[in-house]
Parts: sequence; C-alpha cells; structure tokens
Amino acid sequence: MDYIFLESELRNRTDSIMTKEMKNALNSLVKYYIQELRSQIPKRWNSLIIDLAKKEVYEVLFGQLARQVTLCLQFVKNPNCWTFDLAPVILRCMADNYINFAWIAKDVDDRSKKFILYGLGQEKLSFEHRKDQIIKDGGDPNKDPLVKYNEAWLNSQRYTFLTEVNIGSWSGISIRQMAEEADCIDFYNYVYTPFSSVAHNMWGHLTRYNLVVSDNPLHKNLKIPVINESFIDIYNIKLAAMYLDKMIRLFDGVFKIKLDEKSAYDKLLSEFKKFENQFLKNNG
Repeated sequence: MDYIFLESELRNRTDSIMTKEMKNALNSLVKYYIQELRSQIPKRWNSLIIDLAKKEVYEVLFGQLARQVTLCLQFVKNPNCWTFDLAPVILRCMADNYINFAWIAKDVDDRSKKFILYGLGQEKLSFEHRKDQIIKDGGDPNKDPLVKYNEAWLNSQRYTFLTEVNIGSWSGISIRQMAEEADCIDFYNYVYTPFSSVAHNMWGHLTRYNLVVSDNPLHKNLKIPVINESFIDIYNIKLAAMYLDKMIRLFDGVFKIKLDEKSAYDKLLSEFKKFENQFLKNNG
C-alpha cells in the first residue's frame, strides 16, 4: 500500500513516503488508535446505572454511539478507504448518524421510541416486499428462511400486526430541520451537504474524479470517463476521529459522564504530531 500524505508540510513529499519505516510508523499509529476506540463503549456503559424504565433511551443512544465507533474503527483499519472516492461516503454516514443522535438528545424519551418504531416499520416493509417478489417468482414465502428469520426477529421486539409502516422521514421533518433544532446546522452545511454529493454520485464529484477533458482539440473540451487511482490521504482519519469525538462529547453530556482522562481524539492528535515530526526530521 502506498501512503500519500496531503497535509501542510507533508504535501509534495511523496517521493520518500513509501519507505518501510514510514509504513511501520503509520501502522503503529493506527493500531494505537484502534485500541483507544475499542475502550470507548465499555468505559461509558460500565460507568452508568441503567434505568430499565427507560431502556429505549440507552438502547438507541448507545447503539448510535456504537455505530459511530464501528464506522470509525472500520475506516481507520482499511487504508483503501482513505481516498476521496470512498472516505466522504463513510464520513457522510457518520455525519448523518451524528445529526440523528443530536436531534434525539433534545428529547430522548420520546424520540428514542420514535426512532425504534420507525426502524421496525422499515424492516416490516422490507420483508413484505420480499414476500411479494417470492410470490411473483412462483415461490412460497412461508418456506423462505430469510422471511422466517425476519418475522421472528421483528416479533421478538414488537408483533408484526402491531407494527406500523411510515414511508416518510422517521423524524417527521427534514435532516436540515433536524440539524437546526439540534443546534448543529454548521455541521450540516460544512460536512453533511458537501459529502452528500459523493454519496449521491452528483455532478460535482463525478466531474472531478470520474471525468477528464479530452486532450484532442477537435473534441471541444469533451469530458471523457476515467477510473483514477485515487490518493490515500491520512487527513481523512482525523476527520473520522473528529466526528466520533463530537458525538462522544455530546453523549457524555446527555448522560453526565465525566472520565478523568485525555480523550481518544486528543491522544490521536498527539500521536499524529509525533508521526509528522518524525517524518519531517527524516526527510528534512
């Protein structure tokens, strides 16, 4: 794997980056952060006395935090995802998760239940569509193992006949309105919206990464398709870590958790600084 850094002084220093020493240093940094990530959920879960009368609150908010940690963890572990083709897709997913979390945090009792019910309704809708397709193909949905599994899973949480399907937004408002109400409209504007162009394969992304102007003057600047080998940029690790840290800080505020230690994100920044200094020293 060729690691290409595109940060501050590290820009244009790609000639000597692919040394074994640098790869080992980067791998050590990644392993260190992964260990920090794995400790985030247990620390918080074990610090609380769970109120079973409000179990939906703990299930939803801890579930969303676990999702954010998982996305960050899997992203950091896979250098092939650190490109500008793939990184924004994952980062946009993290932004979406944060906005949902922040909106729920404004009214945790009611909105956590709404989040669950909407999700169960979507599951019901999904396997009802599968049933219809099986019937169209001449099969028997009652004999389909996936249908049986999904129905059993749904009934274990809420009986199928009691589960309503809502085909609109789970919150009843747009994601922008959610961001406004959750006091994170800047995050929506500067993160969610730009990365949405990648997730939705919009023209702004396609024209930068999947099209190039033909070098034939007779083509009148025709853009032709291209599959580029995108640069791997470790700056995207910092972004993923930043978005996770943003959720962790909000999460700790909701549950009033105070851990007497440096945050995983601050620890990562310290390790990054050491890594950059070592690199510049070795290549100065």
